[in-house]
Amino acid sequence: MLALMPHGSCFLWDPWLTSLHAISDGGVLVAYFSIPLMLLLNRQHIDAQIRPVLLLFAAFIFSCGIGHGLRVWNIWHASYWLEGGWSLLTATVSLYTAWRLKELVPQLLNTHRDLVSIRRVAEHDPLTGIANRRGLEAALTALSYQPSSVTHSLVLVDLDGFKAINDTYGHGVGDQLLQAVARVLHSQIRAIDLAARIGGDEFVLLMVGCTPQEARDKVETIRQEIQKVSLADLPPGPNYPLISASFGISSFDCDRGLTFSYQQADAALYRAKHSGKNQVEIATSTVAQ
Repeated sequence: MLALMPHGSCFLWDPWLTSLHAISDGGVLVAYFSIPLMLLLNRQHIDAQIRPVLLLFAAFIFSCGIGHGLRVWNIWHASYWLEGGWSLLTATVSLYTAWRLKELVPQLLNTHRDLVSIRRVAEHDPLTGIANRRGLEAALTALSYQPSSVTHSLVLVDLDGFKAINDTYGHGVGDQLLQAVARVLHSQIRAIDLAARIGGDEFVLLMVGCTPQEARDKVETIRQEIQKVSLADLPPGPNYPLISASFGISSFDCDRGLTFSYQQADAALYRAKHSGKNQVEIATSTVAQ
């Protein structure tokens, strides 16, 4: 019994209080030891620039773990000089680590900011400002982690007679039209939806949580708004081009991926084009469902 009695009057020989301190400090020790272990197991992913600081950080965490182990030891042994000396060592390592971080943290934050900017540029179309194909694929990847029971819609948008407008009025007017259509798409969709330009005069809408039948009502509004687009570089008159777009809608199947849903929407778009253009069509397989 004497061997199990802790030193120090603060515990008052209470076995529950002793157990509380022993278990809590022991748990912290295990947690602290696990962090350097994870860094060691994943050392191949650590950039050379931050490796020295991470090593210092791991040493600091490891030292803190040993300090908590010594606190458990000192419940039964009066090795307070050892515990105090180790605390001084831990303080030295932590202060040196903080000093090194003072120089490195601004660099890391600037690097993160640059990476965010680069990613935004990489995932957005420079002409229209909306997402590009890479941005669309990133959004679809994020959707794949959601419950498969939620239905989404993929909408292909293709401008009618865009080549003729380019050939007749020049690429400057064509670019102006693409920008105007992108503004219509972006203004008409919800914040959780996505508008993307994937090449030429072809756009894609990703409508989250909408069945194709529900999406059709919104797409019909978009179709009408595109007809109202005006081009500042062209004066009104008999030669003013008719502006319209055709739409193909399919459900987006996360399990089958973008290619399958795109092909379904493209087939619906083909029917809209060959049925007189300026129309909205839903994929036949979607209608059958």
